Amino acid sequence: MGSISSLSRAVSALLTSQSALNTTAHNITNANTRGYVRQQVIMSDSRYLTIGTSRNSGMQVGLGTDVQVIRQVRDQFLDSAFREENSRLGFYGSKSSAIEEVENILGEIEGESFSKILNNLWESMSELVKSPEGLETRGTFIQNATIFIEKSNLIMGQLQDYQKNLNNEVMNNVKRINEIGNEIQSLNEIIAKNEVHGAKANDYRDQRNLLIDELSTMVDISYREDVNNNLIVSIENVPFVTVGNVNELDLTYAEDKSLLVDPYWPHLSDLSTDPPQYHKLYNFDVPTTTAANNDKGSLKGLLLARGSRTANYTDLNDAGEFTKDIKPSEIMTVQAQFDNLIHGIVTMINDTVAPPGSTDGPYGLNGEQGIEIFSRLYVDRSVAEDENNEYSLYSAGNLKMNEEVVLDYNKICLSREEGVDGDSSVVEELLAKWKAPFSNIDPTLNGELNYVDYYNSFVSNVGTMGSSINNQVSNQLLLTVQIDNQRSQLMGVSSDEELSNMMKYQHAYNAATRVVNVVDEMIERVVNQTGVVGR
Repeated sequence: MGSISSLSRAVSALLTSQSALNTTAHNITNANTRGYVRQQVIMSDSRYLTIGTSRNSGMQVGLGTDVQVIRQVRDQFLDSAFREENSRLGFYGSKSSAIEEVENILGEIEGESFSKILNNLWESMSELVKSPEGLETRGTFIQNATIFIEKSNLIMGQLQDYQKNLNNEVMNNVKRINEIGNEIQSLNEIIAKNEVHGAKANDYRDQRNLLIDELSTMVDISYREDVNNNLIVSIENVPFVTVGNVNELDLTYAEDKSLLVDPYWPHLSDLSTDPPQYHKLYNFDVPTTTAANNDKGSLKGLLLARGSRTANYTDLNDAGEFTKDIKPSEIMTVQAQFDNLIHGIVTMINDTVAPPGSTDGPYGLNGEQGIEIFSRLYVDRSVAEDENNEYSLYSAGNLKMNEEVVLDYNKICLSREEGVDGDSSVVEELLAKWKAPFSNIDPTLNGELNYVDYYNSFVSNVGTMGSSINNQVSNQLLLTVQIDNQRSQLMGVSSDEELSNMMKYQHAYNAATRVVNVVDEMIERVVNQTGVVGR
């Protein structure tokens, strides 16, 4: 009976060493597998058998060794810290990409910066004042005005196109978030099934943790594991992955008459009302700041950078609305401020050479009056601007040159008196208004700037936004990488360490094998040779 017990203990050591060798080999095999966390065999003594008592203590015999658990070597606190900082990095990374694209759009357009275009327009007016009746100087002015309008429309068009690209990224993010939710739910079921008897489905857990890392980049998440090993995930404190269910996000229009979309929770919304009541993922009435700890997730960064619609100069009319609705969005801020400059220059020139509704304006060389330089695409001069009708606005993207003056320079109204060809007073008025204060880039700021100073301040503001966000990205990236390096040092597979473990477990396996061989020989001798004498 003692020999059989010894054999059982030796076999337990053999099996435990074999499990450790298999785990070590698994670690080495997956050393370069993305998201893999090294595994470790935790061994423990089997129960003890009491065979008698002595004066001081019980007499016990151990029954061998067991594998208590094959665990993942990871730190939940480092995981939590990494995912929080990674989420914040995703937020500022999205905004940084947006402002970088804006800088590219404003910086160089087909080799010529917009500041050069403004300067050319100014210089053509300066030359025009010397010879207001000259067809050559008039032609140069119209050519530079044409370039000004084309580039203005182009810049606004590129801003709108990029806004649409950001909108597509929003839709792709929401789609991927829903996919991750369903993948986590599937893994929950697999893990719960495989761990029902106390084993650890570590490779499936690696996949699930990798999905959580990815999800943390896009949205602010919280999570926990229930008693049945299901991972319960919430997004912005709203349950997302629950036991046996995923509350998927859907999309609705950001606001009326906008083609941009916002994510919302269908299960918390009431679509039967008129209008439908959408429970949106984000409440932007609450300012997004680091102090409020709500500056997290690339999806939120995309939505803020993109804005809810195309902005224009009318959005600078109300300081409160600008601060609340426009300023948080990099794209909408740039659209409103840039359009304000274009609207200011266009209406200043138009109102000087062709005052609306006036019969006492300047004359062209042909004696005509009221002929504007810049026109709108779909309405004529008689239609007044109405902020509720975007097609009525002298707004970038809605502008063109008046074909009358393009085809006939004589129709440019620059003379105060009919038949007086050399009158330069109208052009002098244009130059004076160009240098005069007209607006500020932010309605909450005091004072007004002229057109050149306005554009310089506008470009400087864009650069400041970019610099500020890039600094936040750099700091956040440094912090995230530091935490991730700590995770990697703990969770990553070290080939040298694993080879050392393999040698250790191989020696243990060999030692257990020798014990089995010795016990086997003992049993064989007892069975085959006992009682031979006397036969």
